Amino acid sequence: MLAALLATLAWAPGSVQKAAAIYCYPGDPPAVYQACVAYNAGIGQQVNNQNQLNSIQSQINNTIAQINALDAMIASLKNQVAAQRALIAQTQVAIDDLNRQIRFGEAAMIRLKAHVSVREQLLNQRLRYVDSHGSVNYVQLVLTSNSMNQLLNRIVGAQQVATGDQRLLAGLDVERSQIVTANNALDLQRTEVLALLKQQQETEADLEKNLATQNAAVVAEQKLQAQLADQYAKVQAERAAIDAQVAQLALQYDAAAVKAGGGNGVFEWPEPACGFGCISQGFGCSTFYLEVYDASCPYPHKIHTGIDIAGPYGTQLVAADTGVAYLYPGSVGYGNLLVIIHGNGYSTYYGHTAGYAPGLTTGQVVPRGTTVAFEGSTGWSTGPHLHFEIRVNGVYKNPCIWLGC
Repeated sequence: MLAALLATLAWAPGSVQKAAAIYCYPGDPPAVYQACVAYNAGIGQQVNNQNQLNSIQSQINNTIAQINALDAMIASLKNQVAAQRALIAQTQVAIDDLNRQIRFGEAAMIRLKAHVSVREQLLNQRLRYVDSHGSVNYVQLVLTSNSMNQLLNRIVGAQQVATGDQRLLAGLDVERSQIVTANNALDLQRTEVLALLKQQQETEADLEKNLATQNAAVVAEQKLQAQLADQYAKVQAERAAIDAQVAQLALQYDAAAVKAGGGNGVFEWPEPACGFGCISQGFGCSTFYLEVYDASCPYPHKIHTGIDIAGPYGTQLVAADTGVAYLYPGSVGYGNLLVIIHGNGYSTYYGHTAGYAPGLTTGQVVPRGTTVAFEGSTGWSTGPHLHFEIRVNGVYKNPCIWLGC
């Protein structure tokens, strides 16, 4: 049923719109990049947004199908929201780390600029001294020296002063270059923070939309659940009324059915053109909300009271045993229902039929193996199939006990 629903949605691309992926920049911090990739991968598997919610509500008339679609949509949205939150968390960690690096970088920049300022003051002092006293006069050093040792000391001192000036100039060039490099690095980090903040804002906006859609889907499902509870009550009331009537009819028709040769507990396959391989659902616990309640089954505590045989629409259905026919056309759950009372407490139910064999009427004896109806998809059905039950004294049993399936 869900596959058919998804096929319906895929058939209407104009009403279904995929959530937009975001660009994952490989230069982002690795954790952010990986979270971004995971987020985009999740989006690639989903078609969950407000348009899809509208599509589910407008195109699908079957309440069960809508609830199944909404369940799938909500589960998918939860995965997408989880991926978005993971991306937001990783991005925030990266932003915080970059801001911390920027603060450290700015503090280091302040210290570097202060050091350069001191060095520039020393350079300015040297320049003012040179400007007021002139450059070193080596001739004067020779003429004014009293001895060779004094001359050598003066020359060495002058060279040391010159070397110090050169080191000061070279150091200032390096430190100014470091300031430029540090400024560029800070600018890059600030740019990266701005890019991450923009991505963060877009992701958060998308997250808010998804959360709003998810909340709307939950509200819609709650409304459908209320409608479904009403439909369930109607179907079960109808089923109880049919069962009560069949019990009365069994008393009336039992002797006639046995006299005609029925009620021996031997049944043949009701759809000769489609064998055991056509069983689409067996007898037993079910997740379909409108089935009969059975406390022994897991949640939602429902049981499928027969077997479903999915053959081509219009396939002939035969009496599994001789008995008296009783027709229930247009019921809510079973659709066009045929009940055959076979005697000795045995009866069979044929649900969802397209129609009955020509001339078949209530109270008519039908021999074993004769055509009694045609496979259809009436009542609560999502496709052509026969719902076939065997009852013993009004209690549903697994038909495969007698049919060998």
